[in-house]
Amino acid sequence: MSNRESATEPGAVSASASAPAPRQDEFDVYTNPADEIYPGARQRSRPGTAPKEEVYDTTVDAFGNRVSDKPANRGMLAAQRRRLEHEARLKTQQQDSEQKRRKTKASSPGPGRSTTTGNFSIWRYIPLILFIPLLSSFLTQSYTFNLSPYFLPAVRRYWDVSPLNPHRIRMREFTPLQLSRYDGRGEDEENPRPVYLAIDGVVYDVTANRRIYGKGGSYNMMAGRDASRAFTTGCFETHLTHDTRGLSDQELAALKHWKSFFANHEKYRKVGTVRNPPLGPNDPIPPPCKVAQPETESAPASQAKHVAHAHGQPHGGGVGESMSDGEHGQGHAQHAPGEAAAKKGKAKPGPVAESAR
Repeated sequence: MSNRESATEPGAVSASASAPAPRQDEFDVYTNPADEIYPGARQRSRPGTAPKEEVYDTTVDAFGNRVSDKPANRGMLAAQRRRLEHEARLKTQQQDSEQKRRKTKASSPGPGRSTTTGNFSIWRYIPLILFIPLLSSFLTQSYTFNLSPYFLPAVRRYWDVSPLNPHRIRMREFTPLQLSRYDGRGEDEENPRPVYLAIDGVVYDVTANRRIYGKGGSYNMMAGRDASRAFTTGCFETHLTHDTRGLSDQELAALKHWKSFFANHEKYRKVGTVRNPPLGPNDPIPPPCKVAQPETESAPASQAKHVAHAHGQPHGGGVGESMSDGEHGQGHAQHAPGEAAAKKGKAKPGPVAESAR
């Protein structure tokens, strides 16, 4: 059928003739009621049956409805399609923008990024985080409420070996021969080697107290080796060994104290481990160190406190820090931080001056 057809064609007439007649109880909108039948009144008719009426093909609009394709509808249908296409483009742009925003938010967190679900953001708590150290400094003269000795050593140990630290310490495994080169003796005075000592297989850099552990120091014999046994017995001639077999529970507790002392010291750093030779069942245990009973503690103790104060350490803080050169050189006092100190009821093992037999 063509775009336009005359209402007088047989097809149109037969279509109107075949249309069902309205029932008596229904109002026929295509027929003039009785009050509209007068000269000059416009005669109602079914679509396509009026004289000289143009008939158009039907089309589907943007919402799927079938409508007439007459010229009056074409502009409306075109505007409808443009509006829907524009809304589809906006929706696509919004989706692309949301995806880009999520990718940027995941790769580079900014000040507005939430650390958890909801509206929580850590940037809101920065003033409180800055205020707490200032309050601590005002109340306790410390930025950590005097709690730094409890957590700073662990933080320092982690930072010393952390991959985030560009100056982290490279852990090494020493042999006894390699460790002996860091005993503080015979080094070049212009470019001296560091001073290392080991306790229970762990090597520490004690260069900060070179005058005690270095060349000419009162405890230079402890440097460059693992002398764990001497730390507990105070016998610096025959117990300069890593062999801790046969020690009492109190002496083992003293060894544990010295390990904690070096591990948590603010000036000493762990630099590695030493591969000590294994001990077999046929290897003899070092003989006990003969230590005289203490006669008086006033003069040696005062000298030990003086030396400890000179090193900036509390009395009883370490082997080298707790005994003067004169005491060791003259042989009038032995350092026995283990069993003898525990018997005196000290909280931590410290130096006990004893006169020689």
